[in-house]
Amino acid sequence: MRAKREANFELLRILGMLMVVMLHYISLSGSLALPGNAMTPVRVMGGFLESLSIVAVNVYVLISGYFLSKTTFRLSRIVCLWFEIFFYALLIPLILKALGLPIQGTDVWTFASYCLPISMNLYWFATAYFFMVLFSPLLNHGVDALPRKQLKGLILLLLVFFCFLKSISPVELVTDGKGYDFGWFLVLYLIAAYLRRYPVRITGKKRASLLVYLGSCFMIFLLYLVLHLVGERTGGLAYFQTVMFHYNFVFTLTGAIGLFEFVRCLKIREGKGADVICAVSPLTFGVYLIHNHVDLRNLWITGLGDLFGRAKDSDPLGFLLRALLACVLTFAVCAALDAVRKALFSGVEGLVRKKENA
Repeated sequence: MRAKREANFELLRILGMLMVVMLHYISLSGSLALPGNAMTPVRVMGGFLESLSIVAVNVYVLISGYFLSKTTFRLSRIVCLWFEIFFYALLIPLILKALGLPIQGTDVWTFASYCLPISMNLYWFATAYFFMVLFSPLLNHGVDALPRKQLKGLILLLLVFFCFLKSISPVELVTDGKGYDFGWFLVLYLIAAYLRRYPVRITGKKRASLLVYLGSCFMIFLLYLVLHLVGERTGGLAYFQTVMFHYNFVFTLTGAIGLFEFVRCLKIREGKGADVICAVSPLTFGVYLIHNHVDLRNLWITGLGDLFGRAKDSDPLGFLLRALLACVLTFAVCAALDAVRKALFSGVEGLVRKKENA
């Protein structure tokens, strides 16, 4: 029953992390037309893939908020989450150093980020996610205490400051974290908690929800092309040429909600397929921690470039094929490594939960 009930969301969690890997591949391979960069066929394809994948972080947080909002708070969850982050933050540079490969932590300050990954913001996503989970019991009590109308008004007011204003402002707002912060994660958490608590359906149908996602992605891609063209001709709007790829941009939010609703309406039958999905899904956070470690993020891009070769700027289909292969291979390797970590420390995690229940 658990697999039948949750396999759809677990599948979305896997898809979300594949999108995150894709975002990192596009960024680190220089396949996006940033202000001052020429728009090439490969960068058109890069922008297209970025537009489809940019909802990934919002989707991942929505899933977490959807389930955490109805889950009893457990201190063991925080301890295990912190330990997983710390484990990869420190182990990866130690292994690379032993292999004679370069690492960034060569002085006391940078090495401290390995030992204090949350406080030093080694992984911005892990830091924001950790504090969101830590604040979840307070958020849940707030959601339970507020009447529906007040909760809806609060969410809309938060969206005005965190999303709507920055989406139309031609200049960067001083308070805008571009969605790379704990504050935006709290807004997403409240949206997910609202959707879970009340029988709300944004569309109520798979097709309509999918159209919301695809329509939002199309608008992001269109803005990417048009604003870059305007920027090339006028030399202005440098900030606004990138705003459509911020996590708190309005179409990034609507796209994430559309994809979330589509999967929410999706039914996956209980069976081997659902079992595989539910087995792989818990490994997704480990995939992020491994491939996006500060000492690995350039190594895997370089290694895959040597393996597959680089696509010519005039070969977007070649780039598309390489990007898809790179993301699937990176996800598979990192998931396999995290499965080993999970097996090795399953006893420790079980002991932490047992002591909490004692």
